[in-house]
Amino acid sequence: MRKIAVKTDTKLWQQIKNKVQASNKGGKPGQWSARKAQLAAKLYKEAGGKYKGKKSTSFSLNKWTKEDWGYVGKPKKSRYLPKKARESLTSGEKAATSRAKNRGTKKGKQFVKQPKKIARKTARYRA
Repeated sequence: MRKIAVKTDTKLWQQIKNKVQASNKGGKPGQWSARKAQLAAKLYKEAGGKYKGKKSTSFSLNKWTKEDWGYVGKPKKSRYLPKKARESLTSGEKAATSRAKNRGTKKGKQFVKQPKKIARKTARYRA
C-alpha cells in the first residue's frame, strides 16, 4: 500500500489549488496538470502549509522531470511521451496515437487515451 503525506491545512490547500487551477501557468485556465500540482505544492509550503507523514517515492515527480519528454510529431499537435516510448513506436503507431489525441483535443478533452495496443506498448516507458 502506498503511503501519502497528508496536508494539515486543507482550507489553505483548497484556496491555493483553486487559484493555480484558474491560472494559465502550466496549462490552460481551469485545467489541472502535473506542472500545476508542482506549483500548488510549492505555494502551499511557502504559505506555511505543512504535511503529516511521509510521501511515497512513487508519488515523486523527480523521475518524470529527469526523463527526456517530447512530442511524437509536431509540437502541440501530437502525443507527448518519454524518449524511449517515442522510439519504440513505428511511424504508423505515431500517426495513430496523434490522430486519437487530435480528435479528443478538438472535442475539448484535456486527457485523451491512446489506442489500447499503443498504450500497452508504451506503458513500460512511463514513470
